[in-house]
Amino acid sequence: MLPEQADILWTYMTLAYTLFAFYVFGNVVQHCRENERVNGKLWGGIFGVFAVISFFETVHMFDLVQGEQITFMFQYQVLTVLAILLTWGIFFKSQDIQNQSPPIIRAFFFWSTVSICLAGYTNWLPQQRSDPPPKAAAVSEDLTMEEFVEMGRVIVFGAKQVAGQKSIGKGQCPLCHTFDPGDHIGRCPNLFGVQERSEKKKDEERYQTHPMKIGDPEPATGIVKGTPDQVPEEYRRAGSPDFIGEDYLRESLMCPTCYVVKGYGNDGDTKSPMPVISKPPISLSPVELNAVIAWLQSKDTPGEFANVTVPLPTAGSTAEEAPAEDEERPVFVTGNEPIQDMINTLGCPLCHTIPGVEGAMGALGPVLHEKTNAPARMKDPNYKGSAKNTKEYVKESILNPSAFVVFNEEAGEAYPDGLMPTTFSEMLSVQALDKLVDFISQTEAPPEG
Repeated sequence: MLPEQADILWTYMTLAYTLFAFYVFGNVVQHCRENERVNGKLWGGIFGVFAVISFFETVHMFDLVQGEQITFMFQYQVLTVLAILLTWGIFFKSQDIQNQSPPIIRAFFFWSTVSICLAGYTNWLPQQRSDPPPKAAAVSEDLTMEEFVEMGRVIVFGAKQVAGQKSIGKGQCPLCHTFDPGDHIGRCPNLFGVQERSEKKKDEERYQTHPMKIGDPEPATGIVKGTPDQVPEEYRRAGSPDFIGEDYLRESLMCPTCYVVKGYGNDGDTKSPMPVISKPPISLSPVELNAVIAWLQSKDTPGEFANVTVPLPTAGSTAEEAPAEDEERPVFVTGNEPIQDMINTLGCPLCHTIPGVEGAMGALGPVLHEKTNAPARMKDPNYKGSAKNTKEYVKESILNPSAFVVFNEEAGEAYPDGLMPTTFSEMLSVQALDKLVDFISQTEAPPEG
């Protein structure tokens, strides 16, 4: 179901229940007045309390979103209504005036049963979008720099903020980076002012020598540091071979370990935890990567493109075209996708190393060797969760990551709590969750040698 939305059916039902509670209160008061032998203060007080409870339950319901509304309705409000009906029946029976009970009691039972069954059935049905996958679209001749920069912004953030979800596009950048002055989440550098810094990097001694020297190849990517003419041809910049700010940004995206900002790397800042975004799981095309660079060069001066050195793509170049409705579609995995696609869609490889998943070499979170790790972690004195076996532990880790924060032995401290998103329950169907849990529960370290 779509997250962070109220549901009109549940809103209608909660209003109806509250009106019903006040109707019952008025009906009981009326009967108490008509029958002097009935204890009006007692019964009026009981049903008055029911009415007040129903009122506050309705007020609270308006503060909830759809998933929470469903839970609250069945855990509290339905029980309140059933209690009202039961007590109302007891009232008529105990006072021997059951013949005066209105037909609405039977009618309301029927209406409630039908409404609850209908609501449960409609919310049980899969509620994900079935849009076609992105397709390659040719870049038109009249593409403006403003449109090209906007393409880059969409790759970073997505076309539109989805209600209640962090704004994240294909590039997945906001999972680790921040972009506004003074805004730091501690995973990766803040990218405010990155254009200005990129122009100065080639002259910094640390860039020239750490973690490798200019001219040295980076083994994992094959990129030669500081030499723009050695970048793979399809991504290569045309023109002068001199190293400019654009080349630093391109190198940072295609070879993050060529230079690691101090304090944001592993193994003494010699390895970057950032994935290579031109390769799986992100796999930006040359046009998409250049669009991101153009956005990075211009984001701090909105509407001005004087700092953009990336040329507009030539007519006929291709870029991934998102579905027209993409700006309203949250991330949702149905479970029908291959496990590799599921894991890539959820962004797991950006933070975790996962055996058997291409490109899953993230270093921001624990390595997922859960077949061996999970049993040991459940025995840890600091473990406060409720899992009894590996699958339960993996599911708990996905849905409630703060239940146990893994200790990072390499860093000598626990991984920071709160790094892992807590919204996966809204991004996975039951089938997808079970499929993901089954896969991760079997992951283990590859045999040595």
